[in-house]
Parts: sequence; C-alpha cells; structure tokens
Amino acid sequence: MTTKEYLSQVSRLNRMIQNKISEISQLRELECSVAGMQGPERSGAEAYGGRGGASYAMIEEMEHKLGQAVEEYVHKREAIISQIESMEDEISYDILFARYIEKKTLEGIAESLHYSFRQITRLHGKALQEFEEKYGNRYLEEESLSHMS
Repeated sequence: MTTKEYLSQVSRLNRMIQNKISEISQLRELECSVAGMQGPERSGAEAYGGRGGASYAMIEEMEHKLGQAVEEYVHKREAIISQIESMEDEISYDILFARYIEKKTLEGIAESLHYSFRQITRLHGKALQEFEEKYGNRYLEEESLSHMS
C-alpha cells in the first residue's frame, strides 16, 4: 500500500458508507411501495408468502454492516488525523489535511494557501515522503500481515 492509498482510505470508507446508506434507502423505498400495493387485507410478509420478512431481515443485516463500516471509518479517520497532526512541518500538515481529510484538490489547496500549483505539487510530494518516513513502517506492516491471513 502506498502512502497515498493509506491516506485515501478515509475518503474511500466515506464513499462506501454513503453507498450503503443509499442502498438501504432504496430497499426501504421498494419495500414501502410493494407493501402499499397490497391493500389493507394483505400487507408486507403475508402478501408474498413471507418474502417481505426476508427483505426486512436483509435491511437489518445491511444496517448492521453499515454500523460496522461507520465504526471502522471513525477509527481509521481518527488514527490518520492524529498522524497528520503530528507532522512537524506546518505546510506538510496543511497540505495532507486539506488533501486527504477535507478532500480538496491540489488546485484548491494551492489557491487557499496562496502557492502556485507547481509548488503545491512539489510540497505535496515532500509531505508524502515525510509521512512515509514517519509512519510507513506501520501501514506497510499492517498490509503484509493482512496478506498473510
């Protein structure tokens, strides 16, 4: 895993959570529309021979997985923020935080820090190198351990 990939985990986990929320919402909407079509005499699980209960179970399972994903996201985000905050060089901190936590583009970072895009690109590379020197052994070890299991 590269340093960029390690730091980008926050953004990736956030997207995965948003996708799970969207999936759950779509399933709920579908379940409500199917239940509404069945009329007052038969609703939910009864109208489809118990299948409605299966969709509720599926939604519950997805919500459980969502809870686990949120927990992982919060833990990973806190760890990465803590590591970024420990960077001694202030500009490295600013760039890494803006890029990987706030999800700003390098162009946006250059504008907000009043640097040229070329200079921010160079400083971003330097910040990644500093981060890897300081923490690379931790996430590289994590990755090698996960491949062994």
